[in-house]
Amino acid sequence: MRNASEGTTKTEHREDEALAAAVKLLAGKRLTKAALAQKLRDRGFASSAVDAAIAACEDRGFVDDRSFAQLYVAGVLGRKAVGRMRLFQELRRHGIDADTARDVLDATNDDEDDRVDRALAKLEALRPQDGYGQLGRRLERLGFAAPVIARALRRRADSRGPFPRSADFEEHR
Repeated sequence: MRNASEGTTKTEHREDEALAAAVKLLAGKRLTKAALAQKLRDRGFASSAVDAAIAACEDRGFVDDRSFAQLYVAGVLGRKAVGRMRLFQELRRHGIDADTARDVLDATNDDEDDRVDRALAKLEALRPQDGYGQLGRRLERLGFAAPVIARALRRRADSRGPFPRSADFEEHR
């Protein structure tokens, strides 16, 4: 149905409103396409209006998942030492597709061995009594993979004492 005074359909009007809402949301905070779409749906916009608004924002460069992921990873790594698995999970939670998340993490110049060493040093400073098993579990919760953790703990063996055999890895509590 056309509105005679405006010359637009009701659908076009809703799409314009969705675009305006999207731009307002993006002016306040960087969002992924998935997060922006969810916020627009939460505001009652139809899927077609949401899709049109997302496409318009993407065409204009207002929303870019790759840039979001790059900035997110740089921000997290600037604040704390976390592993690749955790970064990947956080990117996915924000709505970044798996391929983009992998590409961004592959392009990250930050060395994971350096990050795990920083995390390990911080853990040792906070809890010097923790043994290898406890440290390994804590590093795993930070998102580091088992091979990365094992290499870091072996590097620390000079100052902490001999690295246990795999059968002896679990400690008494």
